[in-house]
Amino acid sequence: MQAGVYRKVRASGRGKGTGVGNLYQFLLLSRDHFDGHEYVTYIPLRIEPEWAGTVRPCTITREDFEQMFEYVGEGLPTPVKP
Repeated sequence: MQAGVYRKVRASGRGKGTGVGNLYQFLLLSRDHFDGHEYVTYIPLRIEPEWAGTVRPCTITREDFEQMFEYVGEGLPTPVKP
């Protein structure tokens, strides 16, 4: 996994919002102690009023992350797409 910013390119089909086109900061790769599954922890790079601007780490399986996100670069793209 490359450290940096990723763009969501495919919806998961779960939940109410897709987040497609939004940017996310990859934080770390982790492994479940018991079953060995790998997970990605990331932070959405957007402001959501209901979260009052707080950091909101999210976790997803590495397999799902690799299917739904594409690497953008080490920093935010210029210009940032809304």
